[in-house]
Amino acid sequence: MKIRRLSLIDFELTFKAPLVTAHGLLNLRKGIIICAKTDDGCSGIGEISPLDGFNRESRSRAKQSAQEVAGYLDNAELPVDPEGLIQILGDLEDRLSAPPSVIFGFEMLLGDLAGKKAELPLSTWYCNNPLRNVAVNAILAGSPEDIQGQLAQKAARHFRAYKIKIEAGGIEPAIQKIKTVRDRVADDVMIRLDLNRGLDLNEAVDLLNEIKGFGIEYVEEPLKEPTSHDMIALREETGLRIALDETVAETDRFHDLLENKACDVIVLKPMMLGGINKSVKLSRMAAEQGLKTVLTSTLESGIGVTACLHAAAMLGHHVLACGLDTLDLFQDSIINEDLPIISGRMNVPQRPGLGVSLRPSLIPSTI
Repeated sequence: MKIRRLSLIDFELTFKAPLVTAHGLLNLRKGIIICAKTDDGCSGIGEISPLDGFNRESRSRAKQSAQEVAGYLDNAELPVDPEGLIQILGDLEDRLSAPPSVIFGFEMLLGDLAGKKAELPLSTWYCNNPLRNVAVNAILAGSPEDIQGQLAQKAARHFRAYKIKIEAGGIEPAIQKIKTVRDRVADDVMIRLDLNRGLDLNEAVDLLNEIKGFGIEYVEEPLKEPTSHDMIALREETGLRIALDETVAETDRFHDLLENKACDVIVLKPMMLGGINKSVKLSRMAAEQGLKTVLTSTLESGIGVTACLHAAAMLGHHVLACGLDTLDLFQDSIINEDLPIISGRMNVPQRPGLGVSLRPSLIPSTI
């Protein structure tokens, strides 16, 4: 099986409302779709969407790299088994210095093609006995009034975990948001906080001690400077579990925190880490040290979210509720299919490959 035609298509998604991140407000999400057709008539898709301020590579650098990868794969035999795919991904990194988002994008594309060739869903093709559905958390952001409205909209899907994004603004507004959620969900529903590296150690100790009676599952990236010393001190002072997100991609710092047992949960973003296979390896390494894993999207389109869903399914029952309920943030997902959430769980597509398809209006006439 060889690629006969390949196209790179720029796209952008509009947020329904501006999204607050650690690096400012987002109104648009831009990325690149990969579309390809093989010599035996099979079509595949992937997505390259580095997130400004989070991924180290820019979108223009990613597109340049993707063009280099496309040339490298031209007339090459494509993998038909996971070992072959992992070998090619290693070559892209070692020989072409492809950045993480590009490796993930081509892992999607080649996995989609290989899964279709084998007539298996991507996660089933990649590993034995993946989950058929994955627990997910809902994302809540904005004012307490905004959060009330979001809770009402999401109630029918019966989430078992809610993640509250806490912006800068002091302890009291944060407490009001947390209290708004806790007052409206069952006692056994988990609450997670994402502090976006917003606090120094003293501020974090004050906030976490105020809210530790609210049934907090963990607190994500609480400190502006996440050193091992301060993370351990924060956990000892408050008794709350600490999660790492952006820090996981900062290799030296992450390994220092891991070696010093300064965190309890790691949040994996395949778009930042270099794909599904690398995320699975990191999860296994963390599990050996007694850590839990959460796998999340990086605000991709429906293509990238589906790939993340397959990755989460491969982690099995060791994974906590994942951050994949992100498509509702956009006006469009660019895929034809829905990714339904029922009783707080997202169903993994069971059609061959990724199991989703690109909107016809976005497919180039040459594919």
